[in-house]
Amino acid sequence: MDIKQIIAKLHPLERQVLPSLKTENKLKKICQSSKLKEVEVMRALQWLENKEALKINTEKQQLIQLEKIGQHYKEHCLPEKTFLSNLNEDWKGLNVITKKSKLSREEINACLGLLKRKQAIETKKGETLQITINDKGKKLLQQTSPEEKFLQQDFPQPVTDNPLIKELTKRRIIRIDEKKTISITLTELGKQLSEQNLGGEVVNRLTSGMLKTGSWKEKTFRSYDVEINVPKISGGRRHPYNEALNGIRSVFLEMGFQEMRGPWVETAFWGMDSMWIPQDHPAREAQDTFYLDQDGDLPEKELVDKVKAAHENGLNTGSTGHTEEWFPEVASKLILRQHSTATTFRYLYSKKLNHDCKYFYIANNFRNEATDATHLPEFGQAEGFIMGDNLSLADLMGFIKEFYSKLGITKIKFKPTFNPYTEPSMEAHYYNEKLGKWYSLINSGIFRPEALAPYGITKSVIAWGMGSSRIAAILTGKAKLKDILGPEVDLDWIRNHKRVSL
Repeated sequence: MDIKQIIAKLHPLERQVLPSLKTENKLKKICQSSKLKEVEVMRALQWLENKEALKINTEKQQLIQLEKIGQHYKEHCLPEKTFLSNLNEDWKGLNVITKKSKLSREEINACLGLLKRKQAIETKKGETLQITINDKGKKLLQQTSPEEKFLQQDFPQPVTDNPLIKELTKRRIIRIDEKKTISITLTELGKQLSEQNLGGEVVNRLTSGMLKTGSWKEKTFRSYDVEINVPKISGGRRHPYNEALNGIRSVFLEMGFQEMRGPWVETAFWGMDSMWIPQDHPAREAQDTFYLDQDGDLPEKELVDKVKAAHENGLNTGSTGHTEEWFPEVASKLILRQHSTATTFRYLYSKKLNHDCKYFYIANNFRNEATDATHLPEFGQAEGFIMGDNLSLADLMGFIKEFYSKLGITKIKFKPTFNPYTEPSMEAHYYNEKLGKWYSLINSGIFRPEALAPYGITKSVIAWGMGSSRIAAILTGKAKLKDILGPEVDLDWIRNHKRVSL
């Protein structure tokens, strides 16, 4: 094509950018020289590249940036040193250390793991966890650590093979950003175009007036390039995790269950006392359960008195109960719901259930536990129960096998376990082909008479709590929960994944 024909079809943005290309080849400089926005310059450059007037070069560079908390540690000191500096012979517990050091609970937990690995502290389990600083810890406290030296550098800086980078990134003290540098290289055609006088009018659209007068024959119209690269627009879609949960929900509904609803914040009464979990049970420790700093309201006195009697003497079941005094102030503590069985007992009470029925609930729950491939502090649980006459463990096993077969999970084995509020109790485990291991999938059992007596229930109740998050991981083909839930999920996967189907 003749160069004059090419010039006649140039877009106004191309005309405005071309003169700048005589002297500039970096995107930022071209924007400044042409007085256009970056998105406008990029559009013009792409059009010119399609016309083979230039070549767009993209260079990527990984840079280390300090996170906000990293900047704080740089200006003050790392949390492990703050933790060590508050340890002394007069040990008064983690709560005191937390208060004195002004570190968050997350930082305290991280410090404990880090200092144990560095053999800087000694721990001893008793009624409470005892922690003391040893000689290595005292030496660590006096020296400037490699991490501190690293943080004193200027940021941002290029990524190197320094092993500290991986560790500090994992601790979210630093992050790795990718910086793109765009430059252009003019072809012979581009050099000719940049030297041309690009004045003159180019018409963007055909009007009715031009058609009436015939003046369109004398006009030069801008051409439209339908093959130009344009930004991909991602439409809204359901998260694959929610797609998987909806699949689980549809199976329950297909099997004739009714759905329950419950609050995320519960009293310990509904979370533990209502189902006959003793008040000295280890699950009530702060290491397992997230407590809020205030109390909640207990239900009506009649139910509270019956639950109290079930704990202390077994109520009317023939059981001796826990033979320990039951305290309402312990039951009124507010907690983040640690399992969805709290909602089951709310329904047993509020619906006055004592007839054949089936209920389920897919719930968000929270536990203060270490993160690994199959555990997160927040997790999903599919809670359910069936109430009827003379239900047995065989009925429960049959339901579990039937339910999971509808999800395509057939490699299941059972083993006995202990729950305070069910007897007999049973776990189900599934074989994860991807990880080559057996994993716990469900905890279940038949509710004990002591748990049901306060609600006047004479029917038998089989119940279970299954890891809906783990089922979602299986259905989405992911090996780790953090790959489908939380801040580390790949956004491209969310946008482009195939629809989750059973």
